[in-house]
Amino acid sequence: MEKWGAVAQVIVPIFAAVFVGIYARRKNLFSLKEVKGMQQYVMKFGLPCVLFNSCLGASMNAESLTSMAMVFPTILLTALFAFFVLRKKMPYHNLPMLFAAQESGMLGIPLYMTLFGAAHVFRMGVLDLAQALICIATIAILDADAGENPTKMKILCEVLRSPLLLMSGAGLLLNLTGAKLPLEQMGIMQVFTETFGFIAQPVSALMLFSVGFSLSLSEGNRSVIARLCVIHFGIMALAGLLMQGILFLLPQVDAATRWALLMYTTLPGSYIATTLGRTQEETEIASGVCSLLTIVSLGVFCVIAICVA
Repeated sequence: MEKWGAVAQVIVPIFAAVFVGIYARRKNLFSLKEVKGMQQYVMKFGLPCVLFNSCLGASMNAESLTSMAMVFPTILLTALFAFFVLRKKMPYHNLPMLFAAQESGMLGIPLYMTLFGAAHVFRMGVLDLAQALICIATIAILDADAGENPTKMKILCEVLRSPLLLMSGAGLLLNLTGAKLPLEQMGIMQVFTETFGFIAQPVSALMLFSVGFSLSLSEGNRSVIARLCVIHFGIMALAGLLMQGILFLLPQVDAATRWALLMYTTLPGSYIATTLGRTQEETEIASGVCSLLTIVSLGVFCVIAICVA
């Protein structure tokens, strides 16, 4: 009973934030311009701070590297598939973001920690790290404001100036070079991480609120949302089976690692996709896909919770 209480503590806030967004839209409490402003806060300030702290504190071992080695090519292939194949049939600007990252940070890590505890959360955290490079590059490309008919060089310049790339790069540099250690001894680094953590606090709530606010399963977009959900779930289910097969061949793999990879492949695409839509239709489609896949993911999570309990 205690474990189910912990599960509810993770799931209920997620649905509450989405329902608040749905309610706000139905009651016309915010304009689309105001919600777009919230999304810009997430993209320009909140998310870069999240990435800095995440990259700064990342730690890895041999088993983690094995998991990362499977996740990285999977996400790279799905992102390329979305950019060059899927978007030709469904030319939505933000579509690649649904396939360039799983929502492991906001959804996967809290759910995993509920079942396996904080001591094992790094097993899901490294999967989030494995997709980070592709995820950040995709966000930067889609978010780049390079004007009409931009040159490749102009797009590249906009991408390299992205706060997401700059902050994550700074975090990794301080981590991998060991430069953070003297700063921690002087107490300076703790000031930075606490400050960035404070700025990042509203990110989860604002992104989920945006998902709910943009949710619209109208007759015009219902079929597109359903198709994208089936494609996403099918691709990740196939990848999940392949990963489990590889782990089966490896000796002495911890069961917690197997569960982490299984949960990862059942997660929805990144909620950030809703903030990258350049039209209302694109935002609504991304929101619909994220919402439906979240429900599927939470259903799978409940089954895993029963198996683990």
